[in-house]
Amino acid sequence: MSVRVTEQGLLVDGCLVPVYAGAAQYWRLDRDAWERVLDAVQDLGFEVVETYVPWGIHEIAPGSFDWGEIDARKDLDAFLDLCHARGLHVLARPGPLIDAELTDFGFPERVLLDPRVQARTAVGTPHFSLARGFQPPHQFPVPSYASEAYYTEIAGWFDAVCPVLARHVAPTGPIIAVQSDNETSYVFWDEPYATDYADDSLARYRDFLLARHGSLEAVVTAHGQAYASLESIEPPRDCRIVARRDVARHVDWLAYKEAQVRSAVSRVARMLRERGLADVVIFHDVSDSWRTPLDLARLEADPEVDWVGMNQYRSPAEYRDIVTQARFLSGATRLPFVPELGAGRWAHHPVIPTPGEEELTALSAIMHGIRAFNLYMLVERERWTASPIRRDGTLRPEFARLWREVAAFLREHEFWRFERRPDVLALLNYDVCRLSAALTTLHDAHVDLLGLPAALRSVDADLGLEWDLRREADVGDPASWLGSVLVELGRLRIDHDIADTHLGRDRLDRYRVIVLQSLGFMDPVDQARLLGWIEDGGHLVVGPAIPTMDPAFLPCLVLAHRLDGPGTARVGAGQITWVQDSIAAAGTVATTSPGDADRQSVTCDEPMLDLVLHRDGPLGMLFAANPTPAALRATIAISDATRLVPAWPRGGGATVPAPWTVDVPARTVRAWRVEP
Repeated sequence: MSVRVTEQGLLVDGCLVPVYAGAAQYWRLDRDAWERVLDAVQDLGFEVVETYVPWGIHEIAPGSFDWGEIDARKDLDAFLDLCHARGLHVLARPGPLIDAELTDFGFPERVLLDPRVQARTAVGTPHFSLARGFQPPHQFPVPSYASEAYYTEIAGWFDAVCPVLARHVAPTGPIIAVQSDNETSYVFWDEPYATDYADDSLARYRDFLLARHGSLEAVVTAHGQAYASLESIEPPRDCRIVARRDVARHVDWLAYKEAQVRSAVSRVARMLRERGLADVVIFHDVSDSWRTPLDLARLEADPEVDWVGMNQYRSPAEYRDIVTQARFLSGATRLPFVPELGAGRWAHHPVIPTPGEEELTALSAIMHGIRAFNLYMLVERERWTASPIRRDGTLRPEFARLWREVAAFLREHEFWRFERRPDVLALLNYDVCRLSAALTTLHDAHVDLLGLPAALRSVDADLGLEWDLRREADVGDPASWLGSVLVELGRLRIDHDIADTHLGRDRLDRYRVIVLQSLGFMDPVDQARLLGWIEDGGHLVVGPAIPTMDPAFLPCLVLAHRLDGPGTARVGAGQITWVQDSIAAAGTVATTSPGDADRQSVTCDEPMLDLVLHRDGPLGMLFAANPTPAALRATIAISDATRLVPAWPRGGGATVPAPWTVDVPARTVRAWRVEP
């Protein structure tokens, strides 16, 4: 490959390209404005352009496409040539689904109306979108990821678009990465029992069960159902979990849907590679969740998928969610990436962020681990507002000023050279999240938008657990065991990443201490992976229980047979500690993580101020975030530093003498270059 993913950016023919990108959708802009728009992109300091390539816009009749011969705005070749002439790199996103606030999410209507293509609800009706954002003027039938008719249609689109894209791939062209599909998750209907009960999907579900359990007899035993044949197996169409004996059947359905999403993204990626795009990076974005049916660690581990990111449209009030997402991407992915970092908002959004709010949300994400992003939208278009560049190429000054400064800050300090390398990883138990999702009843997608209480969507079941399953599945809940551990790690200023229990061994090896959430059940394969890491010298801190069961509540003692009660036991070259109290668990991490001088050298007397230190050899970049509504003053000490030079805002003042007393206004981020 001429392009590959690294921890700093994309390596293009041996040259590093930091991925600080911005969206400019060529077909939505007047053809004579393209050059002015691209000039404005470069004026703001961006060197990577992202664009969707919409199937439903280019197709003018079945199998017939307009590449600018009829409508000059659709001349994709010319747009890519203009990018290349300016030295701009391109991230291309040809779908098949794109969303982009288009009525049919970028599909030709004829494809969506084909009954063979459509996903089905639990009651057998076509699965219609309740499109997030309610794109006018209508809903549309959602495609099934299992439909062979769907992939045949995709093949026709890719046969048309891939030769155009292939003419422009790096290193001789501007395209450095291509996206496989977009936010693959049943068009935001990610509830367990909402979809996909199409015939093709049910056939694949039965094949999945056979592969998962090994035989029909084993499926019968696992589900406690008297299936006469493979064809007689039906999935659950709503939550019918009453007791532990019912769990396996429901968990299998959710595991199948996770596998179906991964298979769809992988298959589309393979189709792109087979049509001339084998030498560029293939990436995928997920909307805003790492829970079932999304599975970032296993998706990025797929050999067809090089890179996975997660979109972010958040407000300052969601600061803690921004932090958690950034730390999760840092722990779970190769190059922590936000493929859609909100710049402006879709036009019907009730609140448009101010430049100050965008500054806080973007810099908070960068501060806590995001190393690549794409501003969506850098260039405005219909159904979008408050972008830094208008559709005619002129600038919206207050937003343009912010993003010019951010781009200049990152490049001036070569920020891609800096890194966080925490010793500690917090692992959210994927099986806990999956079971919590299974205990929900069938309901319309996004019923939360109506303001109805979450309890209306929940199912109560007596599973004999000592802890509140739903609370423990929410890492953002400070009352949960893991949530409380994370709060305490923050109070102790112990830098950490977050991931889930599907994380591969190669990434586990980056950490010296892992905090594992367990309610007493966990996949034996995931337990065995952790056991190998412990035996090779890692320290596992587990709580509030140690797993003694698998996800179907059958006995499983992979970890538990190493110790039979709270305490610490040596295992090979490492150790495992079972701690029921979350505060004590964080204390165990603090006393057992060896760290080094670079990683544990910052102290601060203001507990409300978030601090993160990034390192580039002897140099550092210290970030301070104040998410509160009041200004904060703090005294900071850094053991191996003699100079603290203001870096953000740019031109923000003189070198701060030691001891360092700093002022951070309300809801802002500040940064200093740390020099020895």
